[in-house]
Amino acid sequence: MPTVTPLPTGTTRDLGTVFLPLTKDGRLADDRALAAVEERLPLATDCFVFCPGWLYDRAEARAEGARFFSLLDGALAPLRGRLRPLRVALHWPSKPFAEEPPEPAEPAADATRSPAGPGWPELLRGLDPASLTRGRLRQLLLTMAEAEIPRGPEEELELDRLLRSLREPTVRGGLPISPAHALSFWMMKRRAGEVGERVGREHLGPLLARLGDSGPRLHLIGHSFGAKVLTSAVLAGLAPRSLTLLLAAFSAFAFAEEVPGTDRPGHYRPLLSERRVSGPIVVLHSAHDRALGSIYPAVTGAGQIDRAPNPGRLGHVREVVAASALGFAGARGVLAPQFDLVEVQRTGLPRQPVINVNASKVVRDSQWLLGAHRDIYHPEIATLVLMAAGQLEGSPEGPRRPPLSPWSEP
Repeated sequence: MPTVTPLPTGTTRDLGTVFLPLTKDGRLADDRALAAVEERLPLATDCFVFCPGWLYDRAEARAEGARFFSLLDGALAPLRGRLRPLRVALHWPSKPFAEEPPEPAEPAADATRSPAGPGWPELLRGLDPASLTRGRLRQLLLTMAEAEIPRGPEEELELDRLLRSLREPTVRGGLPISPAHALSFWMMKRRAGEVGERVGREHLGPLLARLGDSGPRLHLIGHSFGAKVLTSAVLAGLAPRSLTLLLAAFSAFAFAEEVPGTDRPGHYRPLLSERRVSGPIVVLHSAHDRALGSIYPAVTGAGQIDRAPNPGRLGHVREVVAASALGFAGARGVLAPQFDLVEVQRTGLPRQPVINVNASKVVRDSQWLLGAHRDIYHPEIATLVLMAAGQLEGSPEGPRRPPLSPWSEP
């Protein structure tokens, strides 16, 4: 997929794809890409933005974007003639030890950047990941956890668990992940939030705000930490019609009215309380996602939690959920109906602010350590995105076009 596919001419209703690369702090890596988005937005009825997750370099992110939009195009086939879609594939540098293309020069000062701990990501510079012993890992993680400024009470609890586990003689259960990746987890978690805030505040947010009601319907689709990028963009000002979170790598209580153990709402609660998303927030989760079911709790201080049935411990399920990510347990602490991905093809989605969709029957292809964390390329998921967008509805025969309405009229 080139950075910008040529703008189609004539009567075609397809506006192509724009690949939008970003720097580590969320600045534009290529001004021409955003200019191409700005040129095409007024012509589109719908803009679909896809953001991949952790551990993709620029070339890999480009390939992931092309793969996802190829799948989406198949689901869009029944809607040809009704929609004029624009596709935008984001890339944020999510490989902490990889060499990325040179970035634009850093401005002399940037007063808009959010506060952060005392430069702990710089601790990783110049380190050889293969040389990190478990003792060195513990020392660096402790330094980072002490310096990190949590975003929301749910992340505060995660950091508190991590600090307690690091200060004890042994980490409960150990870390089922390489030292390099465990060390980079918090670095990438923070970066995803910062990049997303800048996307909403400085890039896509202002472009769409200038168009107002004449602009296209915006649909955001994020995978893993890419889901955090786009959710943070909405928190910073982006106003989508739908937000689809695929195996999202942040707390299951991020949208909660009250995070357990605190009297405060989740960090992303304003998306609901202030109706930042005019349509649904769809949370896709799978029990086969080992990255979120085992690794996520481990690097947030919970260790490896045994998920086998344990009738002797009444709080077992509660403990598993409290330490899990959104993409493993679904949205918790919020009124969210539960649907099955296979069944939803027939029933469709209700008009609810948050909808949990269990994809365990489909998202199950395991990749060793990660489990099914990257198994998101299924026609049922593309259909789900268009259902969230209000462009397909369920039926006993399978997904179909809804009747023309103010929600679907181009």
